[in-house]
Amino acid sequence: MLSILLLLFVAACGESLNPARLALQQNDPAKALVLLHPVRSQCAQFSEFHELLGLANELSGNATGAEEALRTAVSLSPKSARLLTELGATYLRNGKATEAATTLDQALVLDPSNRATVKYAIGAAVQSQNWQRAAGLFQQIGAEKDPASLQQEPTLVLWFAQTLIETHRSDKIDRLLSPKLGSMSSRLLFALGTLFAQHRMFERAVDYLQRVPRESADDALYFNLGLSYSHLHKVDEARKCYFQAADKNPRLPDVYLHIGLDYTASGEPRMAIPWLFRAYAQASSRTDISYALAEQLLRLEYFDTAQEILGPALEARPHDGLLLTADGDLKRAQGNVAAAIDSYEKALREQPGSTAALVGLARAHISQGKSNEARTLLKMALSGDAEEPAANGELGLLEAHEGNWQPALEHLSRAWTQDRSNPTIALELARTYRRVNRPREALQLLSSLGPATRDSSEVHFELAQIYTQLHRPVEAQAERDVFSRLQAQAHSGFLRFETPRTYVH
Repeated sequence: MLSILLLLFVAACGESLNPARLALQQNDPAKALVLLHPVRSQCAQFSEFHELLGLANELSGNATGAEEALRTAVSLSPKSARLLTELGATYLRNGKATEAATTLDQALVLDPSNRATVKYAIGAAVQSQNWQRAAGLFQQIGAEKDPASLQQEPTLVLWFAQTLIETHRSDKIDRLLSPKLGSMSSRLLFALGTLFAQHRMFERAVDYLQRVPRESADDALYFNLGLSYSHLHKVDEARKCYFQAADKNPRLPDVYLHIGLDYTASGEPRMAIPWLFRAYAQASSRTDISYALAEQLLRLEYFDTAQEILGPALEARPHDGLLLTADGDLKRAQGNVAAAIDSYEKALREQPGSTAALVGLARAHISQGKSNEARTLLKMALSGDAEEPAANGELGLLEAHEGNWQPALEHLSRAWTQDRSNPTIALELARTYRRVNRPREALQLLSSLGPATRDSSEVHFELAQIYTQLHRPVEAQAERDVFSRLQAQAHSGFLRFETPRTYVH
């Protein structure tokens, strides 16, 4: 008799929930919540009531209420894979990857073949960066055997590519994904291209981003494509993409910042400054833009204008490590080495391990003849990134000046590979090539420099040395003649103008 009454009670509760169920089907969670309230006392002991309450809360934006209701539903029906999946999905949407993974794993024990549950479990594994778990789940749904099965779910494709990268199997990406490139949506192509760029797979990033149809291309696409080209040292292609991004959206300071940085990287600092000023005009509060602009002004000895940039920035953000580093660079350029060291040390207290501050402090020590202290600082900077160009360049110069040609060659080569904007590095690398009896590489390097650098008397003197080592006396004499002419001009009585300390813009 009791069981019959219980069944009748369940049936009555089910009927009471129908209006709320219908409201949710009509995407009206507010109405569903109103309808659920009067039946709470009647249906509170049934999981379906709490399931509907959880869904209504979630659709209303009440994440906490949704979790609480679904947890209650699971406690009433702990063997329901569906309820566990719903709770896990809610945790996932609320950014609780650990709780989501635990709950979804419980659901998979009950129903291992449920693709929806597996998909949410993959999301939880990706969100918590449990890449081995993600790889196992992709294997469970046969992703590598049949990657086409993922095509209808772009998010899964993106997670699959990321899992392959993070589990060191990126060599499989082309085989598994490339055959389906033609059928990928613009959004998926953009997402994959951006993912590859974030993992420094720039060639592949360019391939995917270029496949986005032009009618779907926006400023973000052109900007990411430009960044990828910049990292590939394809400056002309990068600049074209940045200009296209600016055409789409002229209010993007990052576009102008990177146009300026690319001009700097290609050895054209004077072309960089107007673009950096444009970025600064749009986002003067951004430390990275103020720093980049100040550093280029210092490079061209516009000390007063650099001070005009750094003064207000430091006043607003006196504990910013990057700005303190730039302040140290300014003081060192002005000859106040003690004050520069103080700024660098403040920067390192604010931002321990800062490469820029370590390099600046090393340069200050070098100017005081403290090469051992400088070498320690530069090696510390390289311990975080062995390819960092500024630290490699400075350490290479230090080793070359002390006649340590092999380590000099190693560090100068790394610096020049990463950043070809510094003619001092190029010249010292050429000298080092000559010192280790590799004059042809030295000649090739100096021949690749721009016209402004090639007109340097130091470059022509070095070319004369190289041609002599190559037993080409005619070219050697010609370079000595150019060197002598340039030296004579430098010491002639012609008027010479000092670099102005203020940049007019």
